[in-house]
Amino acid sequence: MENASKLEKLPRETLQHIARYLHATHRPSLYSFGLVNKTCYSATFPSVFREIHLAVRDGEALQGDVDALVKVLSRTGSARYVRSLSIKGYLRVDNGEETGPDMSYDRERAIYWYKLMGFDEVLGDDEPLLHGWHCNRGPVEVTAEEDRAWAPVVHFVRALPHLTTLVYDCRNQFPPSLLDVLHSRHPQCRLHHLTFRLRSLRWDTPDRHEMAIATSPCLHRAEVRHAWRDSYGEDDFNEEAMLELVAGLAPNLKHLRMVYVVPILYSSVRRAPRAPWRGLPGFVPGRAAGSLTSLALVGDAIFSPELFQTWNKHTRFHSLRHLTLGGGFDCHRGLNDEAMTWIAENGSFPRLRTLRVCIERDDEIDERPEYAKKAIAFFRGLEPLEELSVTGSLEPAILDSILARHGCALRTLRLCPSENPFAHVRPHIPMILRKEHIEQIQAQCPLLQNLAVPVKRTKSDSLEADMYKSFGKLERLQSLDLTLDCSDWRVMRDTTLADDPSFDEDDRKVFATQSDVHLKRGHIREAFMNCAVDEVLARSIGETIWQAKVGTPLRSLKLYTTGACSFGDTVSHCDTREFVEHLSRSYLIQRSVRDDGDENTILVRELGRQARETRDKMLTENYARRAEDFHDCSAVHVFRRVWPPKEGSKDWRDDWVSLPLQS
Repeated sequence: MENASKLEKLPRETLQHIARYLHATHRPSLYSFGLVNKTCYSATFPSVFREIHLAVRDGEALQGDVDALVKVLSRTGSARYVRSLSIKGYLRVDNGEETGPDMSYDRERAIYWYKLMGFDEVLGDDEPLLHGWHCNRGPVEVTAEEDRAWAPVVHFVRALPHLTTLVYDCRNQFPPSLLDVLHSRHPQCRLHHLTFRLRSLRWDTPDRHEMAIATSPCLHRAEVRHAWRDSYGEDDFNEEAMLELVAGLAPNLKHLRMVYVVPILYSSVRRAPRAPWRGLPGFVPGRAAGSLTSLALVGDAIFSPELFQTWNKHTRFHSLRHLTLGGGFDCHRGLNDEAMTWIAENGSFPRLRTLRVCIERDDEIDERPEYAKKAIAFFRGLEPLEELSVTGSLEPAILDSILARHGCALRTLRLCPSENPFAHVRPHIPMILRKEHIEQIQAQCPLLQNLAVPVKRTKSDSLEADMYKSFGKLERLQSLDLTLDCSDWRVMRDTTLADDPSFDEDDRKVFATQSDVHLKRGHIREAFMNCAVDEVLARSIGETIWQAKVGTPLRSLKLYTTGACSFGDTVSHCDTREFVEHLSRSYLIQRSVRDDGDENTILVRELGRQARETRDKMLTENYARRAEDFHDCSAVHVFRRVWPPKEGSKDWRDDWVSLPLQS
C-alpha cells in the first residue's frame, strides 16, 4: 500500500511515461501497473487506447463490436487518445461467401497450409505467400447495401477527434463512405491500404471511386499483389499503374510494397501477347517524379537493370530511407551481378538507412566468374546502413566487405545464406556461418542490437555449444533470432563427400525411398537427430547464451528449426515428412522481467504449438486408417534406431527427446 500511495503522488505525465515504457517493453506489466490504483489505471489509457484493432466479419457482428468499443471509450473518456485504427478481415453482406474470384480455393488452401505449418507465427508477415491462384477480378464498385454495412465504422471514425492513422487490411473494396469521412473529418489522416489493387484497369476509363482511392491525399502507404498476367489469362497492369501513381498522381504516397506473385496459368494463355498499357487519366510521362521514402519490390520479379531504370524514372532513389529487393516465402529470386552493377554505377541512395536484399548467382545458364567482385562493389557503394538483411548467395569475401563498410553503423543485421535448389549445371553449397564469423561481427559491429543468423546443427556437440556461447560476447545485443539449420547440401552436391566415419553398416545402406546412391540411411538418421528440438534443448541453448552474455542483457531469443532432410536437391522424401514436421519445433525464449528472483531466469514458449497439435491430431486420425502402411515406412526403421519404443508407449511421438547440448 505504501508503494501504491507513492506512485499516486507522482505527476500524471510521469505515470503516463511509465505506462508508455511498459507498453513498449512488456505488455503484461502494463496491465499490472493499471491495477495498482485509479490514478495508475487512468495513466494507462493513452497507451492502451492509442491503437485500436477491429476485425470485420459481417454487418451484425461489426455493429456489436463497434458498440462495445464505443462503450469502453465512453466509460474511460479515452476517445481522445485513439490515434490509429486498424481494420482487418472480410465484410460479408447477405451471408455472401468469402470465396469467389477474389479468393479462390487454391489461394485459401495455400493460406491454410501456411497456417497449419505454423509459419504465420514463426515467420510473421515478412515472407508473403507468392504461389497459387491470382486474379484481377472481384467487385470494382461497392454496392449501396455494402456501403451501408460499413456505417458502424464510418460513424466510429467520425467520432474520433484525433485519428492520425487508418490501416485497411480487408479484401473488400475500400468503401466510399469511409473515404468520404476521412476526407471531411480527418484530411490529415494517413491511410495505410494493405490490400490495394486497381481492378478496373482494363476498362476504357478506370472506375471513378478506384481513382479517388488511388489519388487520395490521405493515401500514405500501399501494398499491392500483382502479376504480369493473372490466372484467368487477363493482363494485370497494376505495376504500370503504381508507377504512375508514385510519379505524382498519389501526392502523399510515401511507402509502397509491390509483391510479385506467381499465378497458376493455363498453358493456353501463357504465350499470348500482352495488350498495350493505356495509362491512367491525368498522367503526363516525364513531367514529375515521386519521392517515396520506403520501397519494397518483393517476390518473383526479374530484378533486371531495366526494372530499376523504370522505377528510378518514377521515384527519386535519393529520397529512399528503406529499400527491400527480393524476398517471399520459398522464393529464390534476387539481384544478380548485372543488377547489382547497375545500382552501384547509377543508383544514388544518400538517405538510405535500411536495406533488405536477396542476391543470387544466377549462373545456371551463363557462368558469372565476377559475381563476388560485383556484389562487393554493390555493398561498398552504399552509405553505412543502420539495418541490413542479406539473403542468398553469400561468400566470406562478401561478408567481409559488408562488415567493413557497414559494421560501424549497424544496429540490426540479418544473414541468411542460400543457393538455388534447382541448380544442376553449377550446384553450389550455401555458406556456413561459423564461430569465427560471429567473432568478426562482434569485433566490427559495436552498436549491434538485433541479429538474425543461421546456426548449423551438429547433433548438439561442443562445436555447436561454442557457437551459442559466442553470441554472448556481443555487448549491446538485445534480440537474437537463430535459424537452426538441419540441412546438409553436401550429400547431393559434393561428389567427393565420403561417408561419415561414425556410420555403421546400416547407416551406409541406401535410403529405401531414394534411388540416388548418395543418400544413405545415416543421413536421414542425422537429420532426425538434428531437427529434434524439444523444450529442454531450447532452454539449454537459451541458458548457454544468457550465461555467456556480457554488457546489455539479452531480451529475447527466437529459435526456428528448419531444413531437415534437405540435401541439396528438390526431391521430396515423403517417408520422412511426418517425422520432420513433428520433431522440428521453434521457440521464443525471453528473460523474466521479475525483480524478485534470478535475473537469468528464462521463459520458454513454443511457437506454432497450436498448429502442431492440430497436425498431430490429423496424423493420429490418419494412422487409424493406414497403420500398416506406416509401420512399413522405411523412415520408421531409421527413427527407431535413434529412439527405441519406451515401455508402454503406443506412439513414436511419445518416445523421442533431443540430444543434450554438450558443455
